[in-house]
Amino acid sequence: MRKSNFLEQLKSTNDSDILYLCIEHMLNKIYTDEEKLKEFFSNYKNYHRYLNDFAGIIYNRYGSHINIIYVNMCGYLQIEVDNKYTLEHVIIKLEKQTPELILSLTNEDIQHQTIEHFDEKLQDIEGYVYYTANKNEFEKRVDKLYKNIDLVKNALGLKV
Repeated sequence: MRKSNFLEQLKSTNDSDILYLCIEHMLNKIYTDEEKLKEFFSNYKNYHRYLNDFAGIIYNRYGSHINIIYVNMCGYLQIEVDNKYTLEHVIIKLEKQTPELILSLTNEDIQHQTIEHFDEKLQDIEGYVYYTANKNEFEKRVDKLYKNIDLVKNALGLKV
């Protein structure tokens, strides 16, 4: 499907101005007109890459968020939101929060909030349908994340 056709169809069948503006913004950054649109829009990473410079408008003018745009587009294209891309995104964000990084935080409240958030995200992962169905692919990485956060908790003398 051509970008122009896709945008016309989106505008005529969807009443969300912010969704239309974000999708148009993303598509204007893609150089080829023959894109696999459904695959492109299912990849959560693309929302961060192509809407990064549009974030102020999304947040300030529309009171929205990239996650909401993603969920809306997935709904529009009938894409399951609980997919490999969203799971990968959460795992990668947690992998960047190394024990050294968390332990180097000097504010104790921020440290505890980070640990709490980390635990919540790990619980979220366990609830992902995609994770459950593809556990063999992600289990080692998630186990390492559990070990990392337990290491931090032990180092700080918190309950594991």
